[in-house]
Amino acid sequence: MGVVSLVVLLAVSSAQAEPRKKGKGKSTKSESSSSVSMMAVAAPSSLVAPPPPVDSAPPPPDPKPTVAPPASGDPSAESPPDAETDRPRNLMPMVLFGIAPQWEGRIFRQSEGTQAGAHNYGAMGYPSIALAGELYPLVNVKPKFWRGFGVTLSFSRALGFQSSGLQLSEFGDKEIPPVDTTFMRYAAGVRYRIHLTPESETPFVLGISASWRRWQFTFSPEQPIGSDVGVPTADYRMGRFGFDGGLEVKKFTFYAAAYYLHAFSVGAPNMRELERATAYYLADAPGMGGEFRGAVGVRLARWIELRLSVEYAIMSYHLKSRDQDYGSPDAVLDSYLSAGLGPYVNF
Repeated sequence: MGVVSLVVLLAVSSAQAEPRKKGKGKSTKSESSSSVSMMAVAAPSSLVAPPPPVDSAPPPPDPKPTVAPPASGDPSAESPPDAETDRPRNLMPMVLFGIAPQWEGRIFRQSEGTQAGAHNYGAMGYPSIALAGELYPLVNVKPKFWRGFGVTLSFSRALGFQSSGLQLSEFGDKEIPPVDTTFMRYAAGVRYRIHLTPESETPFVLGISASWRRWQFTFSPEQPIGSDVGVPTADYRMGRFGFDGGLEVKKFTFYAAAYYLHAFSVGAPNMRELERATAYYLADAPGMGGEFRGAVGVRLARWIELRLSVEYAIMSYHLKSRDQDYGSPDAVLDSYLSAGLGPYVNF
């Protein structure tokens, strides 16, 4: 009886244990399926970028207003009206040409060694015309050194005026009517230019030049005066050496130049003779002097500017005294001043 009871008890216990194992297996499988489905659902969300944090500030607005592009059919809207003027001027052109009406004046002072005071002649306010040209044929060659070489030409002539008879009579104590007068200057030379600050907003160009020049100041051959009257004619052949520079500031260009004048030949007035080596500064030359220029140009376009210029030149030399025995040489200072306004074009 006891053995039968023990067998029955073990059978019952085994029957109760099998359902619990099956239930446990099902639960594990369910939990595994649930975990897999959660992973499948969570996987796509991991590919999406997380939203920005709530406390991050939005980017500041663009301070520059958006400008609508101009219509293609309106050429004036594509660039401002002064766009051509705002472009920097070509300070190293191949060709430069200028023409300028001028106002001129000439002053001739002759100090007689045997007389007190000085003989003065002045012609002020007469009109003239000036032409100037420069050509740089090597501006496009590959070696930069040769690009700066060029040739220069200039010509100036008074348009016709008369000299006061009263002034001329002071030289011979004669009353004569006004005399037709001509003043002409011309020159040819070479110039080398250097662009010192090509990358600057205020570019500067330096020039070094040498030229041959001539002044001719003559009076009408029909003047009713004798050969003994010392009229202030002038005929100078000279060399000119010096420096010049141009500085551009926005639409304006400022020019300055200084030259030394060395006379090789001086035509003495009215058959007077020259006195050489009368002063140490003449260096045994017939005459010496200087020339100074200044100008301001306003750029109207990249290829043209309107230039206001002022020019002053002076020549000094000596004449032999009329009294060869006791008289000291006559000192002569001959100068002119001119101011002009005209266009200059460059290519």
